[in-house]
Amino acid sequence: MAGQADYDRNRIAERTKRRLMIRFGTDLPEKTGYTKDISETGLFIRTNNVLPPGDKIQVQVEFPEESFNLRAKVIWAKQVSPHLAHIMDCGMGVHFIEPPADWLEFCRNWKER
Repeated sequence: MAGQADYDRNRIAERTKRRLMIRFGTDLPEKTGYTKDISETGLFIRTNNVLPPGDKIQVQVEFPEESFNLRAKVIWAKQVSPHLAHIMDCGMGVHFIEPPADWLEFCRNWKER
């Protein structure tokens, strides 16, 4: 199983550090989390409700001007004790599965702002 260090080395798209509220889940986006960073190809979800690497999930990303529903695969996950969650990074790195063209265009333009 690949760890976060392997994932970071293999990452192609540059991520932008932004905090956005998102919803995610295996069938429906019913859990809430926040992004730490985001790119055209994936993002880091800050949450202690992590899912195992390999799981496929629905991710709903909310921007003030537009909303996107994307399929993603969990690449790595780190869960910490609830009393440490506010001081340690916990969450999941996810990679989008066939992101639509409107997402790719929106994300590129959004990062340039």
